[in-house]
Amino acid sequence: MYLLDTCVISEGSRTRPDGHVDSWFAAQNQNDLYLSAISVGELHFGIERLVSGRKRNSLRNWLAETVIVGFAERIVPFDLGSSLRWGDLRARHPNAKTADTQIAAIALAFGFTLVTRNVRDFGFDGLVVLNPWRT
Repeated sequence: MYLLDTCVISEGSRTRPDGHVDSWFAAQNQNDLYLSAISVGELHFGIERLVSGRKRNSLRNWLAETVIVGFAERIVPFDLGSSLRWGDLRARHPNAKTADTQIAAIALAFGFTLVTRNVRDFGFDGLVVLNPWRT
């Protein structure tokens, strides 16, 4: 099972998504793909920072209809187990980005492989990482 980092799910909102990522998605069983509540928050934050207009409205619809509805039963919360893993990660990696360590903690707590382009940001012990841009 895979936990998609924010950069992976946001690739689906692009006019021309990367071909390697498209191929990787096509080869997966959709029921094995999960998204963290942290990534949903990051997506929402990025959209709300945009100037009012067509692009922001389009991305709001994409988030609500494609992401939230599409992953409805596969959005993983930042629960107690995740928060304990996060505390361990932050103690060992105090300079790592908070959202990255939260996403990594969720992946570790639930036993997911983390799918991301930003492999260097997720160099944490025990975390299995896959980069679909390079497969």
